[in-house]
Amino acid sequence: MNQTSAPAAVSRYLARLASDGHAFAAGRCRILPMAGGFNNRIYEVDTDQGTYLLKVYPHDRVRRLEREYAAMQRLSTLEGVPVAVSADARAAGLNAPVLIYRNLPGSPLEPAGMTREDLYLLLGIVTRVHGIRDPGDPVLARPAGPASPDDCLRYMDETLRALSASAAMNDPSFSRTVDRLRDLRRGLELMDLRPALWTDASPRLCHGDFRPANVIKADPDRVALVDWEHAGIMDPFYEVAGFFWHPESAGLGAGLWEELREETIAGYSERSGDPHASGKMDVYQAILPVQWCVRVLSLIEGYGRQAVQPWNEPRPLEALWGDLERYIGLAAQRLV
Repeated sequence: MNQTSAPAAVSRYLARLASDGHAFAAGRCRILPMAGGFNNRIYEVDTDQGTYLLKVYPHDRVRRLEREYAAMQRLSTLEGVPVAVSADARAAGLNAPVLIYRNLPGSPLEPAGMTREDLYLLLGIVTRVHGIRDPGDPVLARPAGPASPDDCLRYMDETLRALSASAAMNDPSFSRTVDRLRDLRRGLELMDLRPALWTDASPRLCHGDFRPANVIKADPDRVALVDWEHAGIMDPFYEVAGFFWHPESAGLGAGLWEELREETIAGYSERSGDPHASGKMDVYQAILPVQWCVRVLSLIEGYGRQAVQPWNEPRPLEALWGDLERYIGLAAQRLV
């Protein structure tokens, strides 16, 4: 094993797995450190059995490992989802949760480069995932996001109350921004958010962090969805609408992207079989820009307290203010 291509602890851990009978870790291994995720470190492990990714979570994120492993196990027959081969809540020598799964070929798909065909393929994956009524594992039965718009409104109200009580309110520009967001929140109160549509709704298994950065394109006819560590039960309509209002998507502007967004959302609504699908999507498309306003301002208020891994650089504060102004404009358009 090449000890110079990876930290010694990772090499020793793989050697232990091989001695315990894990065939994928036996024989020659080439270990290549990759750019870490926001919280995790990733290593590519090239073996005689194929190529795998070894994900090392922060030591206190065992539940994320449990969710991701359970999701991969539950969806093991679904094309476009990685296949897990090993999970360890406290890997010896690494003192952290570790997941190993088969590496899916391809590279991250930039949002601006997404085509109608890419979105159609992605739609096929999430439609099948959302079709699962019984997640089959108590870990996946835990809530991973809102079950209805009421949960979104509750989050906004609680966050705005916390922001209004923070020391940041001494800054006149911050205080004015809080007032602007309160106005947007009042605008939602004046809309018909149609709560009756969710009376008989049942949350479904969802990815939990469905956004462009977690999409991989292998070839023109295949995409994959990775990073399932937030998987769990939530409203699938919120998840699909949220994909297009995430900062990675919302910054793409109008034109073709707006057309693709509306087309994909309509396509998902039709596939869902829910008679209220279009109405639910309309509600979430009004709520999500306002919710992101509140969320981004919360990130700004807590900027100095955020925990950032050594391999990451936080998004500059000026860029966050730019994100917020963009979302305020988008929210105002939707409310009108």
